[in-house]
Amino acid sequence: MLRNRSLILPRKLILVFALIGMAMTLPGQTAGVSAFIDFLIDAMQISRVRLSLAYLIGTICSALLLTPAGKVYDRLGSRIVGSAAAAGLGLSLIGLTNAPGITAILTTAGLSAATATLLVMSIGFFLIRFFGQGMLELVSRTMLLKWFDDKRGLANAVFASVTPLVFSMAPIVFNLLISAQGWQGAWRVLGLVLMPGGALLALLTFSDPERSGFSLRPSSKTSRPPSVGAAAVPPLLAPLASIARRLGLRRTSEPPRPPQDRPLAYAVTRLSFWVFLMVNTASAALLTGLTFHVVGVFAEAGIGRAAALALFFPASVVAIVLLTMASIISDYIRLKYFAVAHALALTLTLLCIPFLSEGPVVYAMIVFCKGFAMAMFGINQAVVWPRFFGLRHLGEISGFAAAWMVAGSALGPYAFSLAVDISGSFHVVAWIAAPLCAIIALLGFRADNPNRVSGTARLKQGSE
Repeated sequence: MLRNRSLILPRKLILVFALIGMAMTLPGQTAGVSAFIDFLIDAMQISRVRLSLAYLIGTICSALLLTPAGKVYDRLGSRIVGSAAAAGLGLSLIGLTNAPGITAILTTAGLSAATATLLVMSIGFFLIRFFGQGMLELVSRTMLLKWFDDKRGLANAVFASVTPLVFSMAPIVFNLLISAQGWQGAWRVLGLVLMPGGALLALLTFSDPERSGFSLRPSSKTSRPPSVGAAAVPPLLAPLASIARRLGLRRTSEPPRPPQDRPLAYAVTRLSFWVFLMVNTASAALLTGLTFHVVGVFAEAGIGRAAALALFFPASVVAIVLLTMASIISDYIRLKYFAVAHALALTLTLLCIPFLSEGPVVYAMIVFCKGFAMAMFGINQAVVWPRFFGLRHLGEISGFAAAWMVAGSALGPYAFSLAVDISGSFHVVAWIAAPLCAIIALLGFRADNPNRVSGTARLKQGSE
């Protein structure tokens, strides 16, 4: 009976439940953890550097498990894995409230205080990062992509536009909760909300089309979702379509997904897979590193803290607007152009760092850093894998890709710090990484859909 509950739910509700799933990941996201950092430093008697190291260790370890976890998701589905991830995150938060006591026990057993603290916090960060930022996010995103097979770009536009707004509220809400309950009480409340609340919600509402009688054909109005290339261009997109034609870009012949689902073992043999994986990983590393050290980067250019932090709001507005437009457009053009645009945006962003000054360069960084690059990242991490490799192994492929991006986001801030320690300047990051991003942009022109069929081939197939 529970198995078929999803049959009575409109597809639009799946989008709502996916967004709720993303909101449940917040305690395991950097935006959510940041509200607790200062309190952990005081309670655990640990330096900020060592706490950051524990966060790095936990994040990297969680990334290593995402590929096998993706395989488990493919086998068990969104309902079971989503509810287990929510429960695991809730229990991990409750466990972290006892971190000072556990550290004291380990110290009594013979470990040094520094080692015990680093070990406890590394394990704690690993658990909340794996269940929150890892598995629960993977389930929410993948479930959405499966159900909106025929309107994936539009669904991703809504999902990727609302998510940053939800994330931006996390520090505010969590700070209020900490003020009312203390840091341990706040984590305890969040843990109890997730377990059993979030776990039960996922059990009742999360679902996959193939487990609901759709045989991996989510759009039940037709036996097969129509090819994106055959769809009419919405009126609002007509001017964009006209510009695309003038640039020589034709409507895509790529279907919403291939005729045959492909596993990770096949995906890693395709150049297109590695181009998109590399540009997404570079984006996660470089933009996270730049965001983490934005005050230092601007200070090196003689720009104050207030101006550096003022970058985020207009950049977020630009990112949301561009992401919404680009996600919808992704249903109508070949995705390799998004890889090229993404890599070029990263290249230009990096080149802004050595020449940063008040005025036009700051505005350029706003557009290309938090605007264009983040918009492209929102598309390239979501809509590419199902269109190129299908849905049956989407969890495995998404988990592998997520592992690279999570690792990149953990290593990016460290790379920026290392550059300053070695050379005394953030500029070295730009001079090393910008050429690499430019190479990825060139390779992007070869990142064709492995299943793309030329017009001549389609005519030949139709006559056979």
